[in-house]
Amino acid sequence: MWSEVYFNCPCVERRKGVFGPPLGKYFVFFIDDLNMPMLETYGAQPPIELLRQWMDHGGWYDRKQIGAFKYLVDINFACAMGPPGGGRNPITQRFTRHFNFLSLTEMDDSSKKKIFSTILGNWMDGNMSKKDPGKKIPEILPLNEPLVDTTIRVYSTITSCLLPTPAKSHYTFNLRDLSKVFQGILMAEAIKIETKENLLRLWFHESCRVFQDRLVSAEDRQWFDQLLQTCIEEFDCSFDDVVPSRPVLFGDFMVPGADTKIYQHIEDRGKLARVMDEYMDDYNQISTAKLKLVLFMDAIQHVCRISRILRQPLGNALLLGVGGSGRQSLTKLASHMSDYECFQIELSKNYGNAEWREDIKSIMLKAGLTNVQITFLFVDTQIKNESFLEDINNILNSGDVPNLYATDEQERILNTMKPVVQDLGQQPTKANLMAAYIKRVRSNIHTVLCMSPIGEVFRARLRQFPSLVTCCTIDWFSAWPEEALQSVATSFLGELPDLDGTPAAMMGLSLMCVRIHQVVARMCGQYLAEMSRYNYVTPKSYLELLSIFSALIGRKKQELNSARLRMKTGLDKLLSTAEDVAKMQEELEMMRPLLEEAAKDTVVTMEKIKEDTVVAEETRVAVQAEETKATEKATVAQAIADDAQKDLDEALPALDAALASLKSLNKNDVVEVRAMQRPPQGVRLVIEAVCIMKGIKPKKVAGEKPGTKVDDYWEPGKGLLQDPGKFLEGLFKFDKDNIPDAVIKLVQPYIDNEEFQPANIAKVSKACTSICQWVRAMHIYHFVARAVEPKRQALQEAQEDLAVTQRILDDSRDKLAAVEEGIATLQAKYSDCLAKRDELDSKCQLCEKRLVRADKLIGGLADEKVRWKETVENLEYMVNNVAGDVLLSAAYIAYLGPFTGEYRAAMADEWLQGFKELRVPHTEPNLINTLGDKVKIRSWQIAGLPKDHLSVENGVIVQYSERWCLFIDPQGQANKWIKNMESLF
Repeated sequence: MWSEVYFNCPCVERRKGVFGPPLGKYFVFFIDDLNMPMLETYGAQPPIELLRQWMDHGGWYDRKQIGAFKYLVDINFACAMGPPGGGRNPITQRFTRHFNFLSLTEMDDSSKKKIFSTILGNWMDGNMSKKDPGKKIPEILPLNEPLVDTTIRVYSTITSCLLPTPAKSHYTFNLRDLSKVFQGILMAEAIKIETKENLLRLWFHESCRVFQDRLVSAEDRQWFDQLLQTCIEEFDCSFDDVVPSRPVLFGDFMVPGADTKIYQHIEDRGKLARVMDEYMDDYNQISTAKLKLVLFMDAIQHVCRISRILRQPLGNALLLGVGGSGRQSLTKLASHMSDYECFQIELSKNYGNAEWREDIKSIMLKAGLTNVQITFLFVDTQIKNESFLEDINNILNSGDVPNLYATDEQERILNTMKPVVQDLGQQPTKANLMAAYIKRVRSNIHTVLCMSPIGEVFRARLRQFPSLVTCCTIDWFSAWPEEALQSVATSFLGELPDLDGTPAAMMGLSLMCVRIHQVVARMCGQYLAEMSRYNYVTPKSYLELLSIFSALIGRKKQELNSARLRMKTGLDKLLSTAEDVAKMQEELEMMRPLLEEAAKDTVVTMEKIKEDTVVAEETRVAVQAEETKATEKATVAQAIADDAQKDLDEALPALDAALASLKSLNKNDVVEVRAMQRPPQGVRLVIEAVCIMKGIKPKKVAGEKPGTKVDDYWEPGKGLLQDPGKFLEGLFKFDKDNIPDAVIKLVQPYIDNEEFQPANIAKVSKACTSICQWVRAMHIYHFVARAVEPKRQALQEAQEDLAVTQRILDDSRDKLAAVEEGIATLQAKYSDCLAKRDELDSKCQLCEKRLVRADKLIGGLADEKVRWKETVENLEYMVNNVAGDVLLSAAYIAYLGPFTGEYRAAMADEWLQGFKELRVPHTEPNLINTLGDKVKIRSWQIAGLPKDHLSVENGVIVQYSERWCLFIDPQGQANKWIKNMESLF
């Protein structure tokens, strides 16, 4: 189906039913690995049959319109294939009869020598140097051709001796592998390689990286080391001088943040570890998914290898190893060290071909358009469809995936790449633009494939997609060495807060973890030989052992400490009960006299309260009588006051009006009156009246008749008006309540005079009008005040009488309050006496009950005291030695599930022997006693779990395992048990 789509895509419809390239063009389709398609059930290869249909009939049937035949014109095919064998199938002669054959023999050694000696010579001449271009290195120039000859001989030896087998299906080598050796050498600066030993060391390292890193067994690696040692000795050099220490490591990451990275030999292992720790800390600061790695030397080697591959042009890696070996984590770290962006797909339930193509399209557009270096990390567990690998095969081989981009995306690519192509001096044709884009994609995307080499699936994939081997540098992840296992165990155990053991005990635990893993690995081989059953021990199993131990040690210690504390608390209570009994008896004897005394105090207080209550009632009656009298007198006084105030209210308006009129005057008004030389009659009347009111005596002046003298108030009045402010203030402060009757008598004629009216006076003087009003108001107020005076005296007498009565009432109230306060005090005292009596009584009763219960407790638990003491001692011993017990149980859960009972027992005995040799604290542990719950196990057995020891162990393993459990259940016992257990919930 996809073959037809690929061929149809670039073709356009010429006329109805006829398709071909655009007019004026001729298409030649190149098909590589022609004989790779799988055979179907009947031996045919559908893609090849589709091509044969075009060659026989000029086209093929349309997949959408049934029966419609599509002709393709102006096209042709050029195909390439390897000889049948190794996953490549023979091609039917009905197809090959249409082709002309060209057989390409393998390049001879002289041609290889010419090519690679030219490349290496340019490097030695300094033409590829970044720091000092053109500077030759005379010390190493004579080694050009000998080194190339040696490399070709090594390559030929490997291809003839290390042949692929079912267990070593990736042992396929081609010229790309040979070129990778020289490509690795070119990564170094020639001026840094100053001696023959340095050049041979670099060559040894690159040969190991290309050829040795894919070898699966120690025998093959040793054979390869011997081969290289022989080659090095041919250069008149000692192998120990060239390779003074193993492993040989090269890298360009030793100076973080350097502008120019130099690929050089790394000799300081301590500095290397510190630099990688710094890179990991930096990665954890910027990434949400933290890396928690123990960088032992084996892991550091793999990081260096992956980093070397990523830094190479078109560098792609195939990491082969079992789960948990650190392939993904180390790739992320190496990618961060190279300042590359690491991309990994996220699988979901509905993840399919559409989502896959969107993901790879996004990284290809990012790498090609923005020129960003990207590490594409892909794991075999993410292969939901084998077409994923077909697309990866295309990316590795050509940097492109057919029919990936939509029309608008193609336009975007062409527009973005146009200035890039023009800068290269090329014409911006579509072919040049797409070629530049694909070149960018190939150089910027570094594919890292993580696969497990176990099983037929891996071999089948290598046969179907040869680019997985030919376009990738292979790194084989071997089993962790003992140093790695111990480093990881020490790191895990050192971070456990619940594991507070001595340094010797901690060392014993870490060594025991290593021994457990090694014992299981050895027994797996024996298990396969004796039982023909495969069981794989991987680093993931080891990490699961440490993870389960980390989770269980705290839980088990807490469980034992809780049981010990609970038992010790009961024992302490039992031991302290006898002492408490004696104390309670003493308290009971002390409380009984106090109880009797409290009862007596209660009776005395109650009698005193009764007596004081009678006195208080008598005082309350007297106070009520005095209150009644005071109320009556207050009513009378208020009536008198109201009557007097009523009379005063008649005079007060006139007085208020006069005072208001005076307030309206100012000094100028008074000065105006004083300045009159011939005052009018009304003014004279007002001045005369004021003088009389103020007691100013008149002046005797000659009258109209000769010899007579009359009273003249004008001149004294003018003296009164001398100070206007003082005059007005005198009027305001005039003592209106004590006006003499003689003055009133003298003023009376003026009051009766018609001319002495405010209305008449207002015609001649404003100031005199206000003064007139004041005089008349004083006259009226005098008579009102004289009428009110008897009432005032009566009011004063009533108020004095009321005050006397009020004092008597206050004294009576004080007496009543004192009596009531005394009663309240006695009442409180009485309540305290009652409370004290009740408290003492309840304490006595409680003490008697406790004595009874304590006697029963001591009598009933007398025999348990010894057993509890022994239990506490046993629990304390278990707490101090629980680490070994939990470690053995964790090993059971992590490793022993697939084994039969005999193998489990044998390994458990060997582990216990290791505990004793390494002085690991332990008791006599087994899985069921350490982690089993008798109640839960009984419920399992009721639900159908068999009662034998092996089945119970399996149940405990299921309970605590961190992975999904796979039951090998030929008799259906586990099936029945699980169904019954689930039905209970």
